[in-house]
Amino acid sequence: MPNYLSPGVYVEEVSSGVKPIEGVGTAVGAFIGIAEKGVIGKAVLVTNWSQYVSEFGGFIPNAYLAYAVYNFFAEGGTSCYVVRAASEDAKKSLYIVKDSQGENLFEISARSEGNWGNRISFQISSSTNGQMNGFKLNIKYTEKSSFSDEYVGEDVEGELVETFDNLLIVNFEEKINDLSSFISVRPLVDLKKVDNMDKVPMFTEEDEFIELANGVDGISYVEYIDSEEKKLGINAFTPIDEINIIAAPDVSNMVSNRNIILEILNYCKTRKDCFYVIDPPHGLTPQQVKDFKEGAGEFTGNSFNSSYGALYYPWVFINDPLTGKKKLIPPSGSVVGTYAYVDSARGVHKAPAGTTDGYLDTVVGVEKIVTKGEQELLNPIGVNVIRSLPEGICIWGARTLSSDSEWRYINIRRLMMYIEESVDKASQWVVFEPNEPTLWGKVKRNISAFLTRVWRDGALYGSTQEEAFFVKVDEENNPPASRDAGQLVIEVGVAPVKPAEFVIIKVSQKTLSK
Repeated sequence: MPNYLSPGVYVEEVSSGVKPIEGVGTAVGAFIGIAEKGVIGKAVLVTNWSQYVSEFGGFIPNAYLAYAVYNFFAEGGTSCYVVRAASEDAKKSLYIVKDSQGENLFEISARSEGNWGNRISFQISSSTNGQMNGFKLNIKYTEKSSFSDEYVGEDVEGELVETFDNLLIVNFEEKINDLSSFISVRPLVDLKKVDNMDKVPMFTEEDEFIELANGVDGISYVEYIDSEEKKLGINAFTPIDEINIIAAPDVSNMVSNRNIILEILNYCKTRKDCFYVIDPPHGLTPQQVKDFKEGAGEFTGNSFNSSYGALYYPWVFINDPLTGKKKLIPPSGSVVGTYAYVDSARGVHKAPAGTTDGYLDTVVGVEKIVTKGEQELLNPIGVNVIRSLPEGICIWGARTLSSDSEWRYINIRRLMMYIEESVDKASQWVVFEPNEPTLWGKVKRNISAFLTRVWRDGALYGSTQEEAFFVKVDEENNPPASRDAGQLVIEVGVAPVKPAEFVIIKVSQKTLSK
């Protein structure tokens, strides 16, 4: 309390005690897989397809990450984080540049691992301004053919993409490494020694460009699961709070896919704020995908039983942006984009399925036409079928992989994740506050106001607030023993709206009386 020692008027600001709870975002995707280039094991924010191409390259054969991200944006997604996964044998393309005396001077390498760097070439000449010991570095990049790994037929010389002029060996590292999107350099001599400060790299012949070499993609055994210390695979997402929906499209056809899927499901369960959209291997029959889910038949192993994931079947055809022809890809990219769109348009409480909200704009066909009878085999065990219907190709299922009926539906699990995370983040101010009835009242008002908004948005069942939710924080659930232990117990109960999965219309004949 301030001291009032002199007569006068004192104006003070007093907190109202109302700290509105803002709902967290739910539409941010998270993709991990095989990319043409880009930093390995780091989550990078991508907000459009052009940015993805700049960071990770374009479409590559027998890899689906790029297609998944492309379809995510095409289906209505607005932002996602991408992690490039690779094996330990991934290497950067490089070349050792010598000085005018033929001694090693510096190493020039591709910005990231992969054989994409083998298409980078460089030229070294004297600086434009004629500065003593100065030099100029030109960088060319040869685009890959849309249909193969070979260079583009006519433009084998590549395109000049970067120029660094008026360089000195004492400062060229910072000038290049801080700006270049294609290369990085590393001195091979001690630049603190006076004798090395005036060295100049050997100039290339006029119009000659030297190619970098020995880049390796590192896809022999892609690292998806690693220790939390490494954070090179799925754990690279750990520092990112914003992500909500995870997909790993390249996992589907890997030999160890079951183990990886189980690990990612466990990762989502541990975080409690992520949901995993799973792709099965391609070419499965309905019976085989049932076995895949349950760990039976040829897919011996633990069953997928988690409310933090959903399995979608079958694979889908899209119009390949490269060739214009149909291409078969895992469905997760389109599904995650649909999740994000429905979250923005309707809310996280709306099941991302149906002829309207489950319609897949990017899909032109399905790998297998699943009949109603076949879906009756898959839907009860939590396999969400993508159906070809008269209205179009639609997601025709909204179930998690959980065997617990309480967590049967995707929208219920994701709504609870949304509520829990929103309340958690907005209640951090309560920690270390005096644990007494005044605080209890503030907490109850804040949470009740938030849940009222959720109820009015149609996410909670009930014609009144009392039917939709309750918030209890009083002497009964906070007795002296709990307060002495430093605990504040807040009980919150909500009644989520469940989807109308089965619409039963009963029709009978009515006899007209005379």
